[in-house]
Amino acid sequence: MQKKFVIISYLLFLVPLIFIVNFLFDIITLKNIQGLPIFPSLLFCPIGLFFASKAHKIRKDVLTLCSIIANTVLFVFPLAYMVVGTVIFGV
Repeated sequence: MQKKFVIISYLLFLVPLIFIVNFLFDIITLKNIQGLPIFPSLLFCPIGLFFASKAHKIRKDVLTLCSIIANTVLFVFPLAYMVVGTVIFGV
């Protein structure tokens, strides 16, 4: 059960990460949805954080701890991105 939770939490981390990397480096051009790829992490990462914390309660492991940290950082990224963008560009 713990392995399923860890796999789910990492998948819920990787999906928004792929969107964010594509948005920042423009791998596949998506002109119509300009800033939208930043926001799926606000939906997916709390769910991934839930699964990672459940897995960490079952068995304390480095893999689960890394999943908790990764989902937390990716959850905070859009908020920091918006704040830094507002401070720098003033929009």
